[in-house]
Amino acid sequence: MSIRALVIGALLALLLAVGGHFNDAYMGQTSMVGNHFPVSVMGVLVLLVLLVNPVLHWIRPQLQFRAAELGVMVALPFAVCVVPGMGFLRAFTQVLTLPMHYEKAMHSWQENQLLSYVPPSLLPNGGADSEEVVGGYLRGMGAEGGHIGLGKIPWRAWRAPLLNWIPLFLALMIGLIGLSLVLHRQWVSHEHLVYPVARFVQLLSGGSAPARGEGTEGAAGPADGAHAQPPVLRSRLFWWGLAPVLCVRLINGLQAWFPRFDPIPHAVNLRPLRELFPLLASTPGSNELFYSTVYFSVVAFAYFLPSDISFSLGMAGIFCGLFSAAFLVAGVTIGGSYLGAWDHSAPGVGAYLALAILIVYNGRAYYGRVLRAAVAAWRPAPDPEPSAVWGMRLFVLMTALAVVMMVHMGVALPFALLLTALLIVTYTVMSRVCAETGLFFMQSNWYASGVLLGVFGATAIGPQILVVMTLITVILCRNPRECMMPFIVNALRIAEDTGVRKGRLALIMGGVLVAGLAAGLTVVLWLQYDRGVSFADGYATNWVPKSTFFLMDTHVQELKADGALEQSLELSDWARLAAIRPNGRYVGFLLAGFGLFTLCALIRRRFSRWPLHPVIFLVAFTSPGRLFAASFLIGWLIKAAIVRFGGGGVYRRGVPLMVGVIAGDLIGGLVFMIAGAVYYFMTGFEPVRYWIFPQ
Repeated sequence: MSIRALVIGALLALLLAVGGHFNDAYMGQTSMVGNHFPVSVMGVLVLLVLLVNPVLHWIRPQLQFRAAELGVMVALPFAVCVVPGMGFLRAFTQVLTLPMHYEKAMHSWQENQLLSYVPPSLLPNGGADSEEVVGGYLRGMGAEGGHIGLGKIPWRAWRAPLLNWIPLFLALMIGLIGLSLVLHRQWVSHEHLVYPVARFVQLLSGGSAPARGEGTEGAAGPADGAHAQPPVLRSRLFWWGLAPVLCVRLINGLQAWFPRFDPIPHAVNLRPLRELFPLLASTPGSNELFYSTVYFSVVAFAYFLPSDISFSLGMAGIFCGLFSAAFLVAGVTIGGSYLGAWDHSAPGVGAYLALAILIVYNGRAYYGRVLRAAVAAWRPAPDPEPSAVWGMRLFVLMTALAVVMMVHMGVALPFALLLTALLIVTYTVMSRVCAETGLFFMQSNWYASGVLLGVFGATAIGPQILVVMTLITVILCRNPRECMMPFIVNALRIAEDTGVRKGRLALIMGGVLVAGLAAGLTVVLWLQYDRGVSFADGYATNWVPKSTFFLMDTHVQELKADGALEQSLELSDWARLAAIRPNGRYVGFLLAGFGLFTLCALIRRRFSRWPLHPVIFLVAFTSPGRLFAASFLIGWLIKAAIVRFGGGGVYRRGVPLMVGVIAGDLIGGLVFMIAGAVYYFMTGFEPVRYWIFPQ
């Protein structure tokens, strides 16, 4: 953990935090983060290893970056990846400000006085529309050819909401860092999870010795400090994997900019089969089932996975189609609202809860020792790692603080406890999936406030609590494709592989997160009050700010129609539990997902040749799971064929090929991100979008 590694890593993190929103919303570029394998971070790592390190080695061998330094330079940007995009700032200020603007055109919102249910301290200017706060936000206050100063931002109007939302965000995120430290040893040493993202970094940086035969085919010599590159990169197969993928990316990127070029197709087109399977073609997600882009990095990651995992991920789209078709045949319609109690997302909720219970059950002995050591600090506890013990203390303290802050915002204590638990379940299960499968682009497809709405009913929750819970969910976990915890668990595994002390790294990552959030939030507010909010990002400026109040409008009208609105408003905290009116269909779908996951997990433990991994129930009902299904299936077929006809030795020698495929993908994406930024600053026009992963 050298000074230069800390400085470079911190600068990369700061650049990501302050430039991410401008890149995504104003330049209209490919997202700087977008998923848990960000091109902006991993592409820079590839360039450091392939271009910078050889030059430094040529100047003086001792100058080249060591594996531990490269690990730190990846881990610190990982700590702020939650800040600029969907993790937080993409929609944070829009969710709080734009409802005051949209209310003017929404008669139903005005009639039901929806904004009055939001505590004034949670909205800028107390929720009152004003030219300075809302008008300046919409149109911008910067003059032609000039910009406003930071003092022109209406900080007084934003003081109360920032003092409520920022501490809640930090409490949860820092608590997740602590939880990651607790889970690390169990997942790495006891359960031996694969961590494909961290393994890619380890192989690329030479963080630890590869398996026998892995990365040595065609190498020039032994893996020692005399070489500018690690063993994997000295294999010819690495370059054979990198070159064709990079060529495809460069040609297709040029075609996006200059349409006279002919693109190189890389998709599985089964659309003609829609006529043979009309029932499947009418189900949700059928587009991905009959037409799938092949994502090269996903194919390569599938190569690193156990066969049952890659096969199950590959079958996710087919399973979702068959599941939905079965309900169509039975005449069962999928109902509910997307942000509320949506039947289509309920099986995923059950699967998430089942995996959360399984995580605790599998590690119950280790977690129990860590908890006892954390509580009984006066007793010696040599078994648990000190970092895990302090992580447990941090997790418990920050979680309790988050619950207290939710209660202060107006959420009844029972619902604050349940909402916090569901948010933690979301983050933890997504981290587990990323660590075990390498699925770096994920969405839970369900929302904690919607689950509570489906299980308890609108009467028990009440409109005041419901609106705050929904705002919390929308702001903190609306689209968890960039949520914090998977970044942290991968960073800790990278630290393990490269010899960096995990506890110290976690502490530094926490500090970088706080600094990055402060800088990023300041820049976002300045951009929006200087230029005006970017309505080019319709998702963040239209759908997300309206979604909470559309949901509220529906349920307030239903409560009025049932004559239960006054009763719902007057219930005390614990009395609300006696007014439960669960949505039977939603709960049924939830229990079905729980049962299917549990049954599959039990069968897998009982029968070693069972082909399905229960992860299929976590991803099948999500768009990313269906988008990546064909690529995982191709990767499974490649690995199965190599192992079947070549054996384990050939499989291990093929690892550099797959590392090269991923590296070529990343370089291709980074090249056009840099080209787009240069084009924007030279011309002032939005660049052409070209991305290697779904946006």
